[in-house]
Amino acid sequence: MKELISKFWNDAKASHLVFQEDGVRAVAASLLSKRFLIASGLAGAGKTKLAQAFSLWVSPATGAKDPFTPNTRFESDRVTYVVKNSDSIAVEFWNEEGADGPTKNMVPREVIAEWADYIESNGIPQTTITQVISDAIEAKSRFSAYLHRFRPFLKLAAFALIKARQNPNPGRCCEVIPVGADWTGNDAILGYPDGIDPKRYVTRPALELIRRANDTPGIPHFLILDEMNLSHVERYFADILSAIESGEPIPLYEGEDRLANGTKVPQQLPLPPNLFIIGTVNVDETTYMFSPKVLDRANVIEFRMDADEMKTYLAEPNAVDLGDLAGGGESFAKSFAEAAANKDCAVPESVSGVFKDEMMLFFNILKEHHAEFGFRTGYEAGRFKHFYEKLGAEGDWFPKAMDAVIVQKLLPKLHGSRTKLEGLLWALAYACGAERGEQKAEDFLKSCQEAGKAQNESTHSPDAVAKALNGTEARYPMSFEKILRMYRKLMRDQFVTFAEA
Repeated sequence: MKELISKFWNDAKASHLVFQEDGVRAVAASLLSKRFLIASGLAGAGKTKLAQAFSLWVSPATGAKDPFTPNTRFESDRVTYVVKNSDSIAVEFWNEEGADGPTKNMVPREVIAEWADYIESNGIPQTTITQVISDAIEAKSRFSAYLHRFRPFLKLAAFALIKARQNPNPGRCCEVIPVGADWTGNDAILGYPDGIDPKRYVTRPALELIRRANDTPGIPHFLILDEMNLSHVERYFADILSAIESGEPIPLYEGEDRLANGTKVPQQLPLPPNLFIIGTVNVDETTYMFSPKVLDRANVIEFRMDADEMKTYLAEPNAVDLGDLAGGGESFAKSFAEAAANKDCAVPESVSGVFKDEMMLFFNILKEHHAEFGFRTGYEAGRFKHFYEKLGAEGDWFPKAMDAVIVQKLLPKLHGSRTKLEGLLWALAYACGAERGEQKAEDFLKSCQEAGKAQNESTHSPDAVAKALNGTEARYPMSFEKILRMYRKLMRDQFVTFAEA
């Protein structure tokens, strides 16, 4: 698991997708700690692309695996052949190097497929003499007889292709579902029983993905809901939100068994632990805000861009090719799915004390303003710390992980008027940005609470805390920056929510 982040980051960069490595680690740790992630923030900042890229990368590629990847070796009785290059048209193979160097040959994939089709349709065993197979194929081939003269390699390659066809990878492990503004029920996600045919169930891509996840427990499956807040989330997603928390199956129908695509649809659908749900969110006049219930059941990661990122992109703009990422992290798939299902994930012992102190600090600050969190948030924050460290975090990693917990789990539920939130934002800004020095936890809490009450003293305002930092980084920089933005919007509009346009 420690190599997962660096491997994905390098593969994504090669496909012209550039993300901060700590940001990728936060996304992966969030999915492992809670299988529901909301990606919010600036439109066009890469929310959906990152969701697709990671989902495709960490799950197996669909269809038959290509048996002709470079460096693949084919052993005959006398010669070893090595694939040097391959593309969608041909395979370049070399025989093993002799006194005069290797012999290079280029064989069209269609010729290999023709051999495989003939062998498979006629049930020809691998012990059959190569010349016999070649003569039979040449007599009816659509290709020049010359192309069939690489007989030893063609026989080996054809049987390798047949084996690959017989052992395909699972079906699609990732579905991107665009949410419609007219979704008023769960039909678009879970389908519905046919009202005319009592034996038929009308299925949906999301339901088929969940069924595949149930059938292949060791493989992660990803449901990506694009523009998740174009409709009221509770109207179409309440069943799944409940199942995520309760672990109970979702009732689909009653009475006689029903079929979809020739297979039985269960009357109650278990939500498998290898299903990960990612919702992307934009905020404008066409969308709806999330309720605290929804936000409390997810990690919320905000995507923003700075000038350096835009400058780097404009210097060398490239289209993103997600196809190159498919299956690149397949070796991590099983461990990723198993880790997410593991309930016994303790906070690393080296940081358990400071974790408890920091969580209680923020709990007490929020409680002072009637916005405290519950057991679920505490449990999931601990899981996040566990996986953040397991995913290769090095050095003094705790502040970065705690920063992510604050901005992903504690701040998203804050919304309201200036009267309700101004004091709380002052206290949170002080907790995330002010210099702590040698203060004990209880003394620093008192300082935060005093800052929250001193709303008329400019020396305690979030802007004053930012000025006091004088260019140095806050203890929790992501959270502090977000609090500053919320505070300034609150002063301007007299009302603020976590989500921004």
